[in-house]
Amino acid sequence: MKGESRMSWVGKNIDTLCPRCKLVLAHVVLYEVAGSIRGVKCKTCGSEHRYRGPKRQEIPAGHRPRTGREATRPTPPVRPTDARLWELRMAVAVPDAPVWPFKLSENYEKGDWIDHPRFGRGFVEKATADRMEVLFREGRKLLAMNRPTTAPAR
Repeated sequence: MKGESRMSWVGKNIDTLCPRCKLVLAHVVLYEVAGSIRGVKCKTCGSEHRYRGPKRQEIPAGHRPRTGREATRPTPPVRPTDARLWELRMAVAVPDAPVWPFKLSENYEKGDWIDHPRFGRGFVEKATADRMEVLFREGRKLLAMNRPTTAPAR
């Protein structure tokens, strides 16, 4: 490409990113200046545009790169005993027992049912002043509770 002045690229095929198709596709080289490719035409949609360099990695539309702890933390296996115990607790639960939505600022007691946005319905098995152990279908989780809410900034 650049620096290859001995060979003409005009009329040759080259793969590059098409801004119209938003994919790396085959293009025909239309012209070059001082040995550098400057203009190309997409063989798929027919659009003409300037050459933007070698192939680029296309990122799918809904893709979000994994960052932070979620990229390194493996999903722990579900313990069969916890799943069976959760099923048993669900079977003997009082049908009209209240299920509290989980809030970090609330205080829960042993025996409460909570509805967590990520883990679903759970049963509080142990509770201290600021922590509780909750049995979910996926297993036991140690959750914080009774935390002060922060005032919104003005």
